[in-house]
Amino acid sequence: MLRRLFSIEPLARTGDVVRLDPQESHHGRHVLRLGRGDGVVVFDRAGRQFAATVERFENKRLVVVLGEPTPAAPEPPVPVALYLALVKGDAFESVLQRAVELGVTEIVPFVAERSVPMVGKGAALERKIERWRQILLGATKQCGRACRTAITPPLPFADALCRPNEPALRFCCVPDPDAPEMSKMLQVVKPASAPSLAVIIGPEGGLSPDEMAKARRSDWHLVSLGPRTLRVETAAAAALTLILGSLDEM
Repeated sequence: MLRRLFSIEPLARTGDVVRLDPQESHHGRHVLRLGRGDGVVVFDRAGRQFAATVERFENKRLVVVLGEPTPAAPEPPVPVALYLALVKGDAFESVLQRAVELGVTEIVPFVAERSVPMVGKGAALERKIERWRQILLGATKQCGRACRTAITPPLPFADALCRPNEPALRFCCVPDPDAPEMSKMLQVVKPASAPSLAVIIGPEGGLSPDEMAKARRSDWHLVSLGPRTLRVETAAAAALTLILGSLDEM
């Protein structure tokens, strides 16, 4: 696969000259070592994607000429949102990458009772969110998608449960042996006919009994991922794989 770059500027037609933003230009020149005549693939926020040729580098901007439109990796037929508890270490960022690769449309971080890390406020929070966006963009380039995965600022768990325009079909993964298995629940609820889907992955130690009760009252289906205790990264990958498999995406 050709090297891929993101354009803030909307892409329109073959032959157009596009100047990439300084950050992406720096990545193209100093990380990818692109030079005049090199072939790349460029995509924009709307999911449009073109083959392109590097023309020059001027005023800290990489200038490319658009070639023919090219298809990107397909998106799931039903949008999938991942509600992800804040967790410590590299686990959170690892899940971000895997979620993009698996086709997630949106990620909603939330603070649970057992969440450990603090992301700060103000400028510190903005820097953290920008880092997350860059991780998502890098994963988008790597996996061949052209639609960027959105990420929201972290929310308290109760607020995350009650977001407006909530997906019609919602699953909450819980460490409860009495909860129905997610794989079996997906066979019953027919996710392919839902307008959108969402899944909650809790922190290390899982959601508290009070949080599980709140999720149930907010019309989330409480489901189990099996009898073994899974790390957050494993639980997220397993849940998303089950959902996408039910959509014939795996």
